Amino acid sequence: MDGLCCPTCGCEKLCHYSSAIGVYECSLCGSNVDQHDLISTEQFMEMDMSVKEIKELIDIKLDMMLLFPEDKISLIEDIKKLRSRLIEVA
Repeated sequence: MDGLCCPTCGCEKLCHYSSAIGVYECSLCGSNVDQHDLISTEQFMEMDMSVKEIKELIDIKLDMMLLFPEDKISLIEDIKKLRSRLIEVA
């Protein structure tokens, strides 16, 4: 799902949920997400978040680096953006 992500954790690793049409399963958090609830990665990164939520999201991105090493470069960029937002919010 290029450019779309899970609205819960921001993971872009989504796969079709086998028992339902138009439903995707997030490879990271395991959420089942309707195709109409998917949001763009940029939109997710720009959502209003508290300091705690941003820190949790940075932790999620670090976990994703271990699970999906092939996406390391884009995850590092996401972490940099989140750290900048953390400075703005704090």
